Amino acid sequence: MKLTLLILTSASFILGAEFLKRKFSLPSAFTRRAIHIGTAIVAGVAPIFVTKGEIFWVSIIFAIILFIGRAYHLFSAIHSVERYTFGEVYLPLGVAFTALFFLPQNIQAFQFGIFIMGISDAIGGLVGEKFGKHPLSIFGNKKTMEGSLAFFVVSLVLTAIFVPLISYKLILVPAILTLVELCFVYGLDNLVLPIVGAYLIQMLV
Repeated sequence: MKLTLLILTSASFILGAEFLKRKFSLPSAFTRRAIHIGTAIVAGVAPIFVTKGEIFWVSIIFAIILFIGRAYHLFSAIHSVERYTFGEVYLPLGVAFTALFFLPQNIQAFQFGIFIMGISDAIGGLVGEKFGKHPLSIFGNKKTMEGSLAFFVVSLVLTAIFVPLISYKLILVPAILTLVELCFVYGLDNLVLPIVGAYLIQMLV
């Protein structure tokens, strides 16, 4: 029952955003980020209700479905973006491998990594797309200073929530994650960020 609820909840974000986009002509930048945040929150709380194996295989199945959907242009709410990216496929893979490496022994690390990928990255992307005026380019990866600053600030808030003390780590962790986010192209940050974030919390806290 709990596994079914996990699948239905995750699918509802994708299908609901697809319906709203087609009905109200919502911009893909908005629907894509909304799905990003919604599915990451679901994944973050999932270990409380389902097993590591269930999270892993559900995430792999979603990655396959989204990969096929990309080939046939099934989900315009996710796939209609101007830049070349496989971020929507890497996101569930990021969840799968973070679960594989950190569950069930460290739920806190898993949750932190998933929220960094799902919330910090999505808000940073939205801010960069809407307000970005100062471009950054690292390894050919085009970002903006405004987007990276937003990513850092949200990551700082998340780190403060997960780190119960005043320490240099409150700045170090989001700084490292911001650098990681800057360095990966084609949506690979969705795969790498949750793993790196979970590792940092596990090792530094």
